[in-house]
Amino acid sequence: MDEQWIKRIRADMAYEFERTAPPEGFPAFHDIPTSRHTSTTFHDLEQQHLWPHTWVIAGRLEDVPNPGDYFTFGDLGVPLLLVRGTDSVVRCFYNTCQHRGAPVVRDARGSARRLRCQYHSWTYEVDGGQLVSVPDERDFIDLDWEQRCLPQASCDSYGGFIFVNRDLDAQPLVDWVGPLAEMLDPFGGEQLREVYRESRIIPCNWKVTAEAFLEVYHFKHVHSHDGVSVLDNRGAAMGLYPNGHSRMITPYSKQNAERLGMERWDDWKPIDVGPFPVIEGLPDMVRCTSTAVNIFPNVIIPLGAFGFPINVFWPIDKDTTRLDWIYYALPEDGDRFDPDNLPEHWKQRRQGYNSIMAEDEMNMAPIQASMKSPALTGIPINYQERRIWHLHEQIDRTIGADRVPEEMRVAPVLGAYVEW
Repeated sequence: MDEQWIKRIRADMAYEFERTAPPEGFPAFHDIPTSRHTSTTFHDLEQQHLWPHTWVIAGRLEDVPNPGDYFTFGDLGVPLLLVRGTDSVVRCFYNTCQHRGAPVVRDARGSARRLRCQYHSWTYEVDGGQLVSVPDERDFIDLDWEQRCLPQASCDSYGGFIFVNRDLDAQPLVDWVGPLAEMLDPFGGEQLREVYRESRIIPCNWKVTAEAFLEVYHFKHVHSHDGVSVLDNRGAAMGLYPNGHSRMITPYSKQNAERLGMERWDDWKPIDVGPFPVIEGLPDMVRCTSTAVNIFPNVIIPLGAFGFPINVFWPIDKDTTRLDWIYYALPEDGDRFDPDNLPEHWKQRRQGYNSIMAEDEMNMAPIQASMKSPALTGIPINYQERRIWHLHEQIDRTIGADRVPEEMRVAPVLGAYVEW
């Protein structure tokens, strides 16, 4: 986020305020079929071709600080295990013994010199998953030890987060993140620590949940208090990135800017953020706007001067989603936060952010119910909601558009608007 980039964002916002229609030549969207949110067919396509072939956040590097430390991960629908090897490399294995399929670790977190199945005691190395011990080996005829190693999934880290991808031929994580790194790198995610986490089970498709955070068209209608909205959606500067990622930088409303001592929406300066330790080196824009990124497919990060929450959407089934949000910030006393004993300013921040999430959540279940009814046959998307279309385009690309029934597809029309 250098000066030229900031200058461009400022110009984009000014253009958004002044325009009277979408840019000339911008494509018209057809309705998004509601069956993408309700049908078993589309859900099964996602389970078979989307989630096994995309990078997702599984945890943090500090979750496995020492060799042998591990945690299990099941949000991709299969039992996985993240472990730091004696060579300090974090790897992802299937938590599946190659004898009869019992788990090689049973605790959600722990530490082990080797990974030993509790059923028949087959034992594996933490470094490469090599099979190293089989009780009563004499009773196995032609047992091929090299073919009985623990299967692996792709694993890498970025910004302190551990990512996994079940596809062993996946695009390297750094390439997959691509130009989005320009926005994320300055926050130094490795130095942040978890403040607190929340989780909700919501009776809606995961895309209904994700779509709520991909636009601010709703903001003044849902999040206004005493008739005042914190943001002005008319000036939102959005960017579409390769691999389905995107960003949205929204100026403060006139009332909020004045409250913070700003002369106008683009009077970006180091306004006071209270007692929170501030991440060094960030542009003033971060303090004076709502700056958010989407990491495809299921993560939204509202970036802030002292850290950020990550909102993560996990499908439980086609009609149910687990929505997690985990806040990360610079530690204030020691290396970690105690979520049960937070400082008063963090208690207030937690309450405030949780209230915003509750306001967003209130429409999700009713929207899912409407999508199942004959009253809503398709979802019209406007220019302000183009990040939603970008999400759906990438879903189809990842699944393979030829696999998606024609009546459920979205047209790939935004390629010319992707920033490379």
